[in-house]
Formats: sequence, C-alpha cells, structure tokens
Amino acid sequence: MTTTRRKAFAIGTDEAGYGPNLGPLLVGASCWTIETDEPFGLEFAPVSTPENKPVKRKKKRVATGPTLFDLGDEQTPDQTTESDFASKLVDRLNAALAPISGRKGLFPLVDSKQLYGASKSLAALERSFLLAVALVAPDLWENATFRSILKRVAHESGETASPAWEEGFDLHAPVDPKTGVLNELRDDLADIRALFNAERIALVDMAARRAHPREFNALLDRLGLKSDLIGDVTTSLVVEMIARTCRGARDPVYVALCDKLGGRDRYAPMLAKRFPGADLRVVKESRETSVYRLLATLGLDRDGAATPFASPVQLEIRFTAKGESNAPTALASICAKYLRELSMDAFNAYWRRQVGESLKPTAGYPVDALRFRADVQEARERLGIPDVAFWRDK
Repeated sequence: MTTTRRKAFAIGTDEAGYGPNLGPLLVGASCWTIETDEPFGLEFAPVSTPENKPVKRKKKRVATGPTLFDLGDEQTPDQTTESDFASKLVDRLNAALAPISGRKGLFPLVDSKQLYGASKSLAALERSFLLAVALVAPDLWENATFRSILKRVAHESGETASPAWEEGFDLHAPVDPKTGVLNELRDDLADIRALFNAERIALVDMAARRAHPREFNALLDRLGLKSDLIGDVTTSLVVEMIARTCRGARDPVYVALCDKLGGRDRYAPMLAKRFPGADLRVVKESRETSVYRLLATLGLDRDGAATPFASPVQLEIRFTAKGESNAPTALASICAKYLRELSMDAFNAYWRRQVGESLKPTAGYPVDALRFRADVQEARERLGIPDVAFWRDK
C-alpha cells in the first residue's frame, strides 16, 4: 500500500422535483478532488446479516497498483464493512470546507431547502450555484444565461429536444436582484480559491440531468417503478461524471455519495446493469445506508451506450438517507434545485402567455398541479400539446 500523495475523487448526487406531476425531474452532481497521503489500498469483507446472504468472494485480482479489493486470505463476517479511507476522505473534505460552507458562510454548501423555499428569495441558492459555476467554468460565469448553463452543466445542446415552453426562453444570471452582481463575487472567489489551494482540494465538475415529462413517462414505462427511474437517472449521471473526470488520473479512486433512491435498500442489481462486467461487492445494506464497491472499466450512459473509462476505476458508492450534510451532496442539491426553479420559470411564463396574466403559477406538486392542469386545459388542446409531454404519470 502506497503513501504517495495522490488525488482521490468525491462525487455527490441529489434530486429536485421527484414528487411533482409538472416540470422536469432534476438530478444534480458535483465532483471534487482531494490530494491525500492516505493509503489507497482498502480491505473489506462481504456483509453477512440474517436478511442479506454473504456475497461469495471472487478470486483475488492481480492488480498493477493499489486497489479497493485488497482482500486478505482469511475473511470473517465480523470484519469491518465500512471503508476507512472513504470515510476519512469525505470527513476531510467536509472539515476543510466548514469555515466557508455554513448557511451564511462565504460559499454556502448546505441542503438547498435551507437556502430556498416559499418564504425565501432565490438569492442565497443562486449565489452558491454561481460561485460553483465560476470555479468549474470561469469562461461561462461572466455571461451566464439559462441556456448557456444548460449547455455546460446539463450538457443539453441545440439538438436536445426541449419542451414547447422553453422555445425562445432565456434568462440572464443572476436572476434574483438580491443575489447582487457577479463582479461583487470576485473577492469571494479569490478567498475560496486560496482556501482550496491550502487544503489541497478542488471542485472539478458540476453536472445535472433533466428528465421532462415525455422522457420521465418513457422511463417509467420501461422500468416500471419510480424508484428504478430515479436510480437509472442518478447512476447514469455518475457514469458520465466519472468518464469526464478520470482522464489523466492514475489508478483513479472515487467515492460517490447518493441519497436513498425511492426508499429502497438494495442496489446491487441496478449497479451491475449500469457498470457491466464490473467486479461488484456488497459492503453493507441497511435501512440507514447501503454501500458497494466496484472495479469498473466502463459504464452505460443515459442512452444505454457503453462509455469506456480512461483507466480502470475503483468506486465506492454509498446510498444514505439525508446525506446533504456532506458538501458534494449539498452542492448537487443546490444545482438540481436551481435548475429546477429556472425550468419552472420557463414553464409558468409560457402558460401565462397562453392563458393570461391572471393564471396563478405552480410549483408542479400534486393537488396544485391538478388545479393548474384544469386552468390550462383549453389552451393545451388548442396548442396540440399531448398529456404525455405535459403530465408526469407518477
């Protein structure tokens, strides 16, 4: 096991808009690097619980470098099943960011619900989002708009099918006047970068995926369960983010922090499909957290196409209830919520043009969504917009 300083990766994911019937489902992700002197070789034994049979140990791999799968010859069910390295990695990142990441800090990295809600302006949420954009895409930050953000962060191009209500729609950021002007954030950015350099951390990518009603309904028809749908969208985003960030990394090691998806506890079959051919190990499966380790050479993107990684990737992926206390997940939550809110601005503006300014906007959640659907029914029929493109089935 080596103690050479290397970079490890931490990915966080979170969703916004899982419950509504109107508007897109958003899944956000952020990817960080941490330079570490911690050993990269980790040990674990398959979990053994009454409700989860032990996973049979495969033949030990002959690795060219340190590996997550550095198993000893003797394994017992009571061996530690949590990753010391992964835990220390995430704890160190959270501790390094603590001085600036509180709700009223220089760079607030907390659950988006703490920054934005019915009684709060968009300003605090927008500020964190735009600071993150400045760190990962400084060329975009100066003239950020809704469309340019979607192109860079959600990887949506002009060829990407957008719903009717987004045709010709754009907004210049910052959207909320209380956010201030971008030039006022320059000094803050300098302080943030100085802290990152001192702590040997970096924000290297931020991404999102939107699933509008037509795609949402198609995924639901194909997968059957809503929990499988959110799992499909989330894990595809993890694959795409790994593929972008692992280039040039030596023996890349990732820790991915995901929220529990639809309340389920078992994710091994889902991960086996998303990372075909990977060496997949169950570390732990419980109501609180489910942990898996993979040695993967490729993953499937959102279209199901094989996406080779630049080199074999060692990945620990954790599904934990309410994981927004971790900075990578908090930023993912901020990203998803911000883009969901701008998407709903486009949606509401379009239907007010079609129906009239008296139309009350909606956030798309059940009950109010039924009211809104009735209010725009006549206009929707006139425009020929089918239900499948407007209304999410679940």
